Amino acid sequence: MKKMDVIFRQVFFKNLKSKTWLWIVLGPLVLAAVFGGVFWLMNQTSKIGVVTSSPALTSTLKASSDADQRYISYSSTAAAKRAMADEDLDGVLTISTQPTTHASLIERTDGNGINQTQLQSVLAQAHTKEVAAQLKLSTTQLQGFFATPQLATTSVSVDKGKLVSRSAKTQKSGAMVGFILGMLIYTFVISYASMMAQEIGTEKGSRIEESILTAITPQAQFFGKLLGILALMAVQMAIYGVVTLAGGLLLQRLPKNPLSSLMTNIDLSGISLNMLLFSLAFFFVGTLTYTVLAALTGSLVANQEQIGQATTPIVMLGMLGYFGALIVAGGTSPILNIASYIPFLSTMMMPVRLGAGQVTAVAGWSALGINLVFLILFTWLTVKFYQTNVLSYSDGGMLKAFKRSWQLQRAARKPKPVKS
Repeated sequence: MKKMDVIFRQVFFKNLKSKTWLWIVLGPLVLAAVFGGVFWLMNQTSKIGVVTSSPALTSTLKASSDADQRYISYSSTAAAKRAMADEDLDGVLTISTQPTTHASLIERTDGNGINQTQLQSVLAQAHTKEVAAQLKLSTTQLQGFFATPQLATTSVSVDKGKLVSRSAKTQKSGAMVGFILGMLIYTFVISYASMMAQEIGTEKGSRIEESILTAITPQAQFFGKLLGILALMAVQMAIYGVVTLAGGLLLQRLPKNPLSSLMTNIDLSGISLNMLLFSLAFFFVGTLTYTVLAALTGSLVANQEQIGQATTPIVMLGMLGYFGALIVAGGTSPILNIASYIPFLSTMMMPVRLGAGQVTAVAGWSALGINLVFLILFTWLTVKFYQTNVLSYSDGGMLKAFKRSWQLQRAARKPKPVKS
């Protein structure tokens, strides 16, 4: 146990101080800050100066102002252009009603973007009111003329032979949580599985593995490295938790929360405690399974040049699971249904299906159970191969190294002849 603790500390503290781990932690935060800044800039309120002689048009446009676009009345085009030159406006809208309603827009190239689709909709609404006034139509008559049949849509899922209704926002929220989880798993898999393969491949390629294993068993080395990698993951998750909490408190103090428009389309009530526990369990099992795979592939390399080959199966499996999660978020099929139960793919796909209401909680936990049993058996098998591989070198590539390891395992299981 003490020897395993030595390996754990060596892996944990060495990587904790490395620039590689620092970038693994800061990289996603930097990207999130960049995308958040771009999203915030794109959702700034656009100010449009309105010049028209029609009070009805002016009042309609002002009433249509919202957090994205604000309409401000000006007495003349010259005054509105001066305000735009002072960067107080992002555009100037001039509307003439004679002989017919006509509008022209001057837009600043360096200003906030103007949603012209929304603007045309507002102009159409204002024009309709203007025509209705000329035809002396009442508000009730106008509403009846333009009324369209309402289509009510209800999403349902099958739970124990019964139809359970789910709102579109709830379904979207659950799918989003599952997709974010899949993205996190993929990110952690690529980062830490590669780190695990690098750890083992570097020691084996530099031929110092023989010296290490004279003082410690391969099993203790394997689990010591595995625990060290898991501890690094836990530290990163703790940092992200603190940053998320601090970021949420900071956004609430801003005059315009950049996430407010996004949160209006999210139903947090659809994210249950069961969903969160399920997601965390899949995150742990998924990342651990890929890390064990990295230990297996890393032990097959003969030199440091082959470390890239050791990470290739991990990246390919991770990409399959990630793209499977992307596809299943928009709909399912028999092939995707089966794939969502297969280890390595299930860890990213099943949370999305559960969040979108495509499967019940029983099916989700069943998939988790399959992954957990597979993880236990796969870890046991990997430890067996690891004992053979770390001291075995093959210049024929990883496939030949695996075949040789398999032959050695079979030879070790054969009963030895009893000497007379």
